[in-house]
Amino acid sequence: MKSNTLAKRYAKAIFSLATENGSQDKVLNDLRALADAFDSDSTIRAFFQSPMVTPAQKLASVNQALEGRVSTPEVIQFLNLLAKKDRLSIFSEVVDAFQAEIDAANNVCRGVVKSTTALGPSERTQLEKTVEGVLKKKVIMTYKVDPSVIGGLVAHVGSHTFDDSLSTHLKRMSEELKRRTI
Repeated sequence: MKSNTLAKRYAKAIFSLATENGSQDKVLNDLRALADAFDSDSTIRAFFQSPMVTPAQKLASVNQALEGRVSTPEVIQFLNLLAKKDRLSIFSEVVDAFQAEIDAANNVCRGVVKSTTALGPSERTQLEKTVEGVLKKKVIMTYKVDPSVIGGLVAHVGSHTFDDSLSTHLKRMSEELKRRTI
């Protein structure tokens, strides 16, 4: 089974448990903190991804590391399950899938906006309102400066792409001119 599909299944399971207990935000905060710790230290990541380390050793390490640091019992139980099943290598994918579950439950969509220059607060607000109007969902954007975008901006939100770059406008004009000459 693909790790992404597996991660989504685990995320749905912990989301269901967190929803029952009303602790989705706490669980998400704990999962994010742990994912940051895993991602920031290559030694930790290598340890949990190594096939040479037994699931029992991983389980013991997880329990020792979590002692007094994690506030939600759901996360402790969840990490113990991943360690027993030797699936800690997909932990960051599970966290991303868990965030997607929370977003779907709250009618939220996340996206990335790339522009040649940094957008000001008023431009960001206007863009978010426009995209929210089209998608009928609350939008949370991440903004990046990308010099390869020639004028304008490109926004990727979920499966939608909003491309208002100069290169796209020029391409459309060129196609229109070609159609008219034929």
